[in-house]
Amino acid sequence: MNYTQSRLKPASLLIHRCLGGRQPSAAIILGSGLSIQLDRSYGELPASDIPGFVLPTVDGHIGRVVAGILGQRDVLLIQGRVHCYEGIPEKNVAFQVHLIRELGIRNIVLVSAAGGIRGDLDPGSMMLVEDHLCAQPLQAKAKRGAVYDAGWRQRVITASDGLRVSCGVFVWTIGPSYETPAEIVAFERRGGNAVGMSLVPEALWASALGMRVFAVAVITNRASGLSKRKLGHSEVLRAAFNAQANLTQLLVHAVAQSPKLHV
Repeated sequence: MNYTQSRLKPASLLIHRCLGGRQPSAAIILGSGLSIQLDRSYGELPASDIPGFVLPTVDGHIGRVVAGILGQRDVLLIQGRVHCYEGIPEKNVAFQVHLIRELGIRNIVLVSAAGGIRGDLDPGSMMLVEDHLCAQPLQAKAKRGAVYDAGWRQRVITASDGLRVSCGVFVWTIGPSYETPAEIVAFERRGGNAVGMSLVPEALWASALGMRVFAVAVITNRASGLSKRKLGHSEVLRAAFNAQANLTQLLVHAVAQSPKLHV
């Protein structure tokens, strides 16, 4: 992947200066309209200033990298991911993951807005991803059989008592159109619990790079055919905004329980 190598070094040097010599416990990539409240931030860069960083074009993706503190731990927060449906090659979608690894960060937290398929996954709930299904093929191959770190996930579940959290299987579709009701029925029969258009490509590339992955699907709507309400991006953004407090609380636990790894 020569395209990344020529851009990773200058991009990582720029972010290292932003970090000011601190080493984050984890990096967090947020999905559509999703945000969290850091305890404090001490460095910030617009994505447009970072070499090789593909700028997001979808509403709800700011395009910003923030270094800060969450729950007394250093984190690198990426607000604004890109998607395959934007006409962006998968290797470019994965640039953020490669950059995180270049910075020496081994723990990655991926957060995506998603549609709930399983009956208990109503808007506002959060599903920790234990596995996934791909509706379309992807290039990346996981380094291990399990992409999502089970030990990390279990520690977070234990620490998050009182939060509306469950586990399940995430279905990835390329988008940008929402799934049909018939597709949702098929996904449910195959064991899918929530569906979205991001997260899985990054999870696969992170696993291939030997990183530990913790993933959260924030349910912003019921999947197609499961609600009388018409699906739309504005509904997703509203629900994502309303989830900020609970998501922040969950990610405090996720960062605190992240694996202790040597670079």
